[in-house]
Amino acid sequence: MESSLVLPSQWSNLPLDLLELISDSDYVNDCSSDTVDLLRLRSVCATWRHSLPLSNKNPLSKFPPLLPFWSSSPSGFFILKQNSVYKLEAHPTSWLVKLQETSPGTMRVLDLFSNDRLCFLPENFPEKIDLRESHVRLVRKAYRVEYANKGGGEMSSFWSLSSDKVVVLSSREHSAVIAIHSGGKLGFLKNGDDEIWKILDNSWNVTYEDIITYGENCIVVDDKGKTVIYDVEFKVSDLAEGLAGGGGHKKHLVECYGGEVLLVDKYVKHVWCKSEFSKSAVEFRVYKLKREEKRWEEVRELGRDVALFVGEDCSFSVEITDGDLAGGGCIFYRDYRNGGRSRGVYSDGDGVFNMELKDAGKFWVSY
Repeated sequence: MESSLVLPSQWSNLPLDLLELISDSDYVNDCSSDTVDLLRLRSVCATWRHSLPLSNKNPLSKFPPLLPFWSSSPSGFFILKQNSVYKLEAHPTSWLVKLQETSPGTMRVLDLFSNDRLCFLPENFPEKIDLRESHVRLVRKAYRVEYANKGGGEMSSFWSLSSDKVVVLSSREHSAVIAIHSGGKLGFLKNGDDEIWKILDNSWNVTYEDIITYGENCIVVDDKGKTVIYDVEFKVSDLAEGLAGGGGHKKHLVECYGGEVLLVDKYVKHVWCKSEFSKSAVEFRVYKLKREEKRWEEVRELGRDVALFVGEDCSFSVEITDGDLAGGGCIFYRDYRNGGRSRGVYSDGDGVFNMELKDAGKFWVSY
């Protein structure tokens, strides 16, 4: 009987057309961790690093660098920016990291809630991250638009719409930016049609508060809890009626693992904050979407294996596993009683609400 010697295959021998197909796949670009997955692919070998440029197909590249302002302002534009929240599992600790890509392959670390740049990382944060050894998973992408003058220079935070929600819908045929205007109106801008924003729903009695992507669609909720879904061609369908009595003061949508959609309803009060009145969260109520019944059903407990993070530009859920920071069953949020701005490593404006204890407090450790 003849024996044959089977040599181990070399990744560097993978046909380049197949490598290009993998890097361009919907899985890599849409369902996984965009730039991080590209960096991981490039780290396999020199051949892959040479064959895969860092200028990957970013969804923002489908739109012009300067978007028109809400009104027909001849002196101003919007700049569309993308942030990404990753869960980094670096034994024995897990970290949530919010990054903004400033240039291909170059990242800036941001505060989870305020989007302030973090100049200092915790002492126990890994000095080097080997993407071949560490598990990095995309949790959520977030977008925002900032005002820029005619020359393209960014203006002060007074003009920033980072507190308003922005999503990007993208399919093989169509792409669009959908944003909630500061007045609570819903506007959209299609790629290839960059002349003017169009209003989706201009009803005088409707004020939208949050929007999230859901597959190739987006889900929008108003200040009373009424929820609708738009597809990429802007066809709308009802998802849920509003909450009894309208609920609390601020609505946040969260997509959990498995596609479950939650509504986090925040109740606030005015408090004295650094010589001025500010709003501070005092209670949260959580509801899950009952799609067939077109209603929201209140959830009394989140469970110890999940934590929710609610912010202005994005909200998301995180699975809690062994080795993670304690925080299961809790809602983390930006607490304006302390200014809500980052201070170095942690934010002195971060709060935590325990769903089991129905208690709002503070946390001092970066997750």
